[in-house]
Amino acid sequence: MPQFCGLSSFMMRIIKNVILMVCLLFPCAAWAGDALVNSEVEVDANGKDAADARSQAMGKAQTDALAELLGKLTTPEQVRDIITNLDNEKISGMVRGTEVLEEKMSSNRYRARLMVTFDGDQISALIGKGRVAGGGDAPAVTGSFLVIPAYEEDGSSILWDESNPWLGAWRNVGLETTTGDIVVPFGDSNDSALIDLKTLASANYATLAPLTVRYGVSDIVILQAKFTKVPDMVLTITKHRMNRTQNEVNLLTFRADPQETKDMLMIRAARDIVENLQHKKTEELETVKLIHGGDRNSVMMIATVSTLASWTQLRAKLSTLPMIDRLETLAISPQQVDIIVHYRGSPDSLANAITAQNLRLVKNEKYWVVSRD
Repeated sequence: MPQFCGLSSFMMRIIKNVILMVCLLFPCAAWAGDALVNSEVEVDANGKDAADARSQAMGKAQTDALAELLGKLTTPEQVRDIITNLDNEKISGMVRGTEVLEEKMSSNRYRARLMVTFDGDQISALIGKGRVAGGGDAPAVTGSFLVIPAYEEDGSSILWDESNPWLGAWRNVGLETTTGDIVVPFGDSNDSALIDLKTLASANYATLAPLTVRYGVSDIVILQAKFTKVPDMVLTITKHRMNRTQNEVNLLTFRADPQETKDMLMIRAARDIVENLQHKKTEELETVKLIHGGDRNSVMMIATVSTLASWTQLRAKLSTLPMIDRLETLAISPQQVDIIVHYRGSPDSLANAITAQNLRLVKNEKYWVVSRD
């Protein structure tokens, strides 16, 4: 046996055994810090026998699970485009595990409920090149929130640094929130490449869409907190929540109680924000149920416009509303566009949705007037 770099064959065997033991003891070390996202799917397949049916079902499950995951984050058209350009080998390469939650087998049939785990970073690459744009055609359903906590004190700002006390507060609150719908980012190089202190103010859903895939969330919430201690301890927070159809900004102020420390103030503020987000989530899920189950109605509208561009922008805002099935254009003039809006649900739910888009609405007995002014 030849020697290598002066090592005897005996020493080489020892080194090989050490390497083997490391591989056996730490098989997942290469994946440390990877973002994993889950997708639950049901499969039902027939085959020559039970084993063949199961094999076919497992292969189909990966494609169905990927389509289900993408369906939460982008439009049906974009899902079809992405799936069409992937073969089974590429999809399998993104899968990090499959868990059987329930299964039933017969002589030639296999039925199961599976949890397929994907590499979130690889899936991000599929739609991270601007393919997910804010305000898609399909309604966004709130599922979970990715919280990005930036902090400022005495004129100094930090985001991903471990010394960020606001980030630390959210990591603690995220752990105590057992519902699983509050997610705090890793803050690694992948995250900082998408958002940092320089891009924080200009960030939007289109630029941050890869984060929704990486962490399996529907909403991104940027929380810019500013702490002042004179004359009183006050935490002022700019909350920017965004998803495919919503983009809202709120200003929150939390003043410390007499016995409250800075850390206690931050924890209280984070818990209050969590409660508010979860309350909004419940309201929005109920609204979606009402919209999809509501009666179909229509209303005549006059859209007052000043330019063709203003009409295009107004129409885009109306089209993003989940209860609107279609807009029927009747007549166009330089100052107005006459349309019939076909929608589901009640007139009040439609009116509330329109005004929530920062549009002006006047309801008359036979028609409504809508404008961007």
